[in-house]
Amino acid sequence: MKTILWTGSVAAVALALTVSATAHDHEHATGVVKERMIAMESMGKRLKAINARVREKRDLAAIKADAEAVAELSAHVTHLFPAGSTQHPTQARSGIWQNWPDFERRAAALQTASRKLADTNTADADAVVAQARALSQVCSGCHE
Repeated sequence: MKTILWTGSVAAVALALTVSATAHDHEHATGVVKERMIAMESMGKRLKAINARVREKRDLAAIKADAEAVAELSAHVTHLFPAGSTQHPTQARSGIWQNWPDFERRAAALQTASRKLADTNTADADAVVAQARALSQVCSGCHE
């Protein structure tokens, strides 16, 4: 039952990230909005790859590079959301700036969770699954 729920949760997050990434029209964006869209799309692709490896229990060692990339990108997330960067075609919600401390906390949690996944011993599949789940929860928490 836990495996079914985990697989469903991973699929939902991956779908949400895929839809979100493809819905962004970063070709028509400029400046920091374009940078933000590209970074978010990159993180989404990395998370999708992580979740596929976890789901299939294959190539777990490759998760480290994806998790490190997410950690690096997440270190700059708050810089990608300067005040007033709400111009079209962004889909960023005003709640980000209305509750900035919460956004900063979530960005830090993303970096922490992705760093923990990168540092997880990939020989311990259960630990990798648990930390990948934690990272997915951090991601989906911000996207709610």
